[in-house]
Amino acid sequence: MLTARALRDECSGRREDGSLTLLVIGYTVIAAVLVVAAVDVSKVFLARRALSSAADAAALAAAQSLDREAIYSGAAGGCGDLLPVDLSGARQAVETAFADDLAGLRQTFANLSAPVTEITRGSVTVRVGGDVAVPFGKVLALLDPARGDGRVHVDVSASAESPVRAPDGC
Repeated sequence: MLTARALRDECSGRREDGSLTLLVIGYTVIAAVLVVAAVDVSKVFLARRALSSAADAAALAAAQSLDREAIYSGAAGGCGDLLPVDLSGARQAVETAFADDLAGLRQTFANLSAPVTEITRGSVTVRVGGDVAVPFGKVLALLDPARGDGRVHVDVSASAESPVRAPDGC
């Protein structure tokens, strides 16, 4: 026994054969796009964490490079102030810390910029950046022509203070 709708569809020649196929194809395309996006975003997130960790280690190492000459000459600042950081010692500590992490970072990054070290009295800031080669970079290049190489740029900075202060009651 045919329902009124089935009879109407049969008489008008309208059939719904193939609708499920189009629906499955549409959902498959959406799922594929989501997987591609998730993989690329995960790669960039993990690369950013690795670079941030290396910058943190470099900043902490640099903050421990005290300027002994300024401390012993009495030019270190007032009581309770952060002790000054030695510029050349801090830069050397940053280079050494990055050299330790460079092999691991090169597996993730297509290229890295040299770390920039800024010192303000008793604190150190390290800035570094690089380009991450994402697994589906060709898809990214198609979606955003400005990224013709299919890479994503990541910049991080890390800061640390000297762990030593001048005595309070001096």
